[in-house]
Amino acid sequence: MTTMADNIRVFMEPGTIFQGAGQFSWPKATLESAAMDPGVVADAAAIAEDYNSDSLLILRHGELVHEQYWNAKTADDLQQTYSGTKSIFSLLLGRVIERGYIEYFDQNVRDFIPEMPKAQGQLTFHNILAMMPGTLNVTAEVEGAGAKEITHLETALTREVVALPFARYSYNNSAYRLLHTALERASGKTLEDLTVEEIFDPLSFTEGTHWVLNYATSADSGDIFLGYQSIKMTPTDFAKSAQIILDHGKWQGEGFVDPDYADNLIKVQRPEINPSFALFHHVNGDDFCQMDGAKIPHKLLPGAPDDTFLMYGSRGQVVAGIPSLALVVVRTGDHEESIYHKNNFIARMLARIAASVAGIQ
Repeated sequence: MTTMADNIRVFMEPGTIFQGAGQFSWPKATLESAAMDPGVVADAAAIAEDYNSDSLLILRHGELVHEQYWNAKTADDLQQTYSGTKSIFSLLLGRVIERGYIEYFDQNVRDFIPEMPKAQGQLTFHNILAMMPGTLNVTAEVEGAGAKEITHLETALTREVVALPFARYSYNNSAYRLLHTALERASGKTLEDLTVEEIFDPLSFTEGTHWVLNYATSADSGDIFLGYQSIKMTPTDFAKSAQIILDHGKWQGEGFVDPDYADNLIKVQRPEINPSFALFHHVNGDDFCQMDGAKIPHKLLPGAPDDTFLMYGSRGQVVAGIPSLALVVVRTGDHEESIYHKNNFIARMLARIAASVAGIQ
């Protein structure tokens, strides 16, 4: 993706390409052996296909029971996950805390980025993951800053504090991007190297996986690194974060992150403010949801089970889990429909997948 403004070109480039030697394949099972109705799953797949999906993966009890690709995509194709990366990033943060690079979850981010304004001293890892740090996030300003050769960090440092922590929900990419810098300074490693060590290697991600990097370039300034965009990965790797959360922090039977930390990732922090967001994961909470301070009078995912959680990236990159049914679902593709729309296709697709489980109507 490339944009141009005032002779400044903003573009994305692949970062360091992961050269991992590990091989991992999800164990496979049939829909019938997983007590799922193939006809109802076909309904869900038809919804995915109608909305220009590239992939639909369904796992039950950690086994791959449905895998389908469209638009000439295959299981080997890397797909950009945009904000879906936050699910993986939440696990990375858990690993960094366990390593001792960060002392505790509620530590102030300013401990690692002292150039942050004093008013931003209230920002912690915890309230940023909850999207309730109290800073103002104006999407057009944040996403358009690169066209002025302003880096992600510089943009975040200008964000005004407008509320106390945990008093106001606002989906906040500028605060999230502060964490990229904080983790680098806490660990003394680049975010790319840290992700390889703590995520790609131990989880046997596919060779070629990489962070996508944002740059701006102009005749006067040359190339300027703006910051990290998201991880480009296969759908089968995308599924791993939700499976780890379902398994209370374990990967293949071994501890990967602290179980309490993993469970907390899908626990709503302030239900009176927003019952439909936990920690870098949307949840199918109470009878309303929030979008940038606006109350929306319906569940986030009508028809899906109450315990459904997901992380959603631009153009509908989704990794979802339904703990009560031991389900993990991945959808990638290119169709922009807000998950805040009452009858959005993601909600309808997840509802049909849940309904395919024997005994669910």
